[in-house]
Amino acid sequence: MSSILERADAPAHPGGRPDEDWNTFLANVVSRWSEEGGERKQDRSKRREREILRAALRVFARDGISRARIGDIAAEAGMPVSSIYEYFPSKEDLAYVLPITHLARFYREYGEAVADKTTARERLRLYLWLAADFARRNPEWARTLYLEIWPSVLVSESMVRHSINDYVRIIIFLIRLGETNGEWSAGPDPYETAAILNGSVNQVIITWLLYRKPRDLMKAVVSIIERTMTLLRPVAAEESKRARRRDRVTRQD
Repeated sequence: MSSILERADAPAHPGGRPDEDWNTFLANVVSRWSEEGGERKQDRSKRREREILRAALRVFARDGISRARIGDIAAEAGMPVSSIYEYFPSKEDLAYVLPITHLARFYREYGEAVADKTTARERLRLYLWLAADFARRNPEWARTLYLEIWPSVLVSESMVRHSINDYVRIIIFLIRLGETNGEWSAGPDPYETAAILNGSVNQVIITWLLYRKPRDLMKAVVSIIERTMTLLRPVAAEESKRARRRDRVTRQD
């Protein structure tokens, strides 16, 4: 996932209470996509919509979005074509919804897993690791997102774009949080750092999806994360104190 995040779109700055700001920021992301990605109907309609989405995911991963037909999705779901159109006007609408529903799950998983992490470094390392692990556990979704939706015009659709932007905002927030807390020195550009961290992990995921290499995806990802995280060099304890002191003075000004 290379970043398509506009800088003006990224209010990812920790404020006067960095760790509380982080918790609030993450809770807002999880809540936002839980609502947008949740089922919009009740009971039987919910189940039917989930069945359609699962069928669409299998068809898109197998045939590609451009070659897939609504009839293929209906056959995969075991229902008439008219039932698909009751929920989604076109296959493009299905393609818009799929990344959002799964990213909502990813954000929830991360929110639960990161609760006991206390440093920006731990939180960022876990985030990058979980992104790869989520792709490993959901290969059909990963193929559809990384190989079909991301390179296409579908990513410009507003809800898809915003869900992906939130993915990158979390990385940028954590980079700035580490700077604010004095875990590492402020770099020249957190966007560039985020692009390197994110892009490196994503390239391993894409290679794995295309060629099933490396065979052990997570072993390779751990190695990549450790190497790229060296961009965020720890500062000495005394320098850390000075960084926090400077940050307090800046906020007071």
